[in-house]
Amino acid sequence: MPQYGWVLDYKRCIECRACEAACKQWNGLETGIRFRQVRVYETGQFPKVQSHALSLACNHCDNPLCLKVCPTKSIFRHAATGAILINQETCVGCELCSEFCPYGALQINTKTRKMSKCTMCVDRLEQNLQPACVTLCPTGALQFGRWEQVQNRGTDRAPNFPNPATTRPSIRFIDPGWPKADGNEEVKS
Repeated sequence: MPQYGWVLDYKRCIECRACEAACKQWNGLETGIRFRQVRVYETGQFPKVQSHALSLACNHCDNPLCLKVCPTKSIFRHAATGAILINQETCVGCELCSEFCPYGALQINTKTRKMSKCTMCVDRLEQNLQPACVTLCPTGALQFGRWEQVQNRGTDRAPNFPNPATTRPSIRFIDPGWPKADGNEEVKS
């Protein structure tokens, strides 16, 4: 089964949120629902404070906890792309998947009372197109490709990103020289 993933070069991210807007527009998302979110973090201590932005969404993990805990088996792996998707017909909106996702990717749609999240734009992938979020990134900070081409780029850890050891997310970070994690929940500067 093919697997895809993202690469984020945080030094190139200018916090423009074009990735958020592209995702929201392509997926026709309701107000309050954001599959992709640019989160800005500050690290260090005064006077050596730095900020960095992480463009994050569902990481379509190799070991997705959300899929394992879904009581109705509504969360599944898309055979053609490896994306983790939610069957809206059988989802009961219990939010258990959200509690187990360390990345905060799953959200309740208050209109439908069903869970929702990034779909990796499988509809676009089936047309040999990139996900919407990647197509509008003006600096190339957010990149996407087959996992075998992406998985050895950069590192699997970034400051303020949960320890990836359990879920094995499909995202890599271009290492800007931040300290390496030693199994800690997040990298500290």
